[in-house]
Amino acid sequence: MEVTAGYRCTLVSMLCAASLSCFARPEPLVAIDIGHSKSNPGAMSARGKPEFEFNLALAEAIRQELASRHVRTLLIGEDGTMEELPKRTAAAARGGATFFLSVHHDSAQPRYLETWDWNGVEQRFTDRFSGFSLFVSRKNPRVEASLSCAHAIGSALKAKGLAFSTHHAEGIAGEYREWADRNAGVYYFDNLAVLKTAKTPAVLLEAGVIVNRTDERTLQEPAMRRAIAGAVVRGLADCGAIAVGRE
Repeated sequence: MEVTAGYRCTLVSMLCAASLSCFARPEPLVAIDIGHSKSNPGAMSARGKPEFEFNLALAEAIRQELASRHVRTLLIGEDGTMEELPKRTAAAARGGATFFLSVHHDSAQPRYLETWDWNGVEQRFTDRFSGFSLFVSRKNPRVEASLSCAHAIGSALKAKGLAFSTHHAEGIAGEYREWADRNAGVYYFDNLAVLKTAKTPAVLLEAGVIVNRTDERTLQEPAMRRAIAGAVVRGLADCGAIAVGRE
C-alpha cells in the first residue's frame, strides 16, 4: 500500500499523542543558589567563619562536578551582593533553569550554643547536632518532583556514609519542622522564599552543622566537598533532573 505524506503525518501525530518522547524537553540546567550574602552572611561557624564562605565553596564544587558530567549550570548570588530572595528564583527563571538547588550550612537554636575561646576570640558552638538536612516547600508548583529529588539526594549522601540531623523536627521555637521523608533527612519548610517562589523543582541543602566543631572542620576539607557534590549529582541523576551515567 502506498503511504501518502498526509497519512504519514497523521500516523506520526497519533504516535506522538501516545508518547511524551515526541515532545521536546529543555536541556537540563541546574541553578545553584549560594545561600546568603556578604552583608548577610548567615550562621557563624564554631571558629568564626561566615556561612556564606562555606556555601560559596560547596556550590563551586557542585558546579565543577556537574560540568564534568556536561550538565549546564547557573550560579546565583556568587558575588555576594544579591539580597532579595525572590530575585534569586527570578534569575533562575530568566536563565532557563530546570532545577533550583539552594546551598547552605546549618546552625542550631541559641539555647544550645555554648562559648569557647578560639585564637583569643570568644566564639559560639554546639557539638550536640551534626549532619545534613534537606528542605522542600509544598507551595512549590513542582512539589512532587522536589520531594523525589530531595529523597534521591538524601539517599545518595547516606550512601557516601553521611548522616542527617534530626534537630529540625524538635518541638521547640524555631524548629517544629514536619518530616517529608524521615528516611532521607528531608523536611517540609513551606514558606522558605526560594523554595516556594521557584518555578521549577527546588531543594534546599544544609550540608552540615558548622557550629559543630567537628562538622565545621570536616566540611572545609576538599575531599568532603567533592563527596557531597558527587552525592548531589548522583541524586539529581537518580530523580531524573539531569542525565548522567552511573559512577
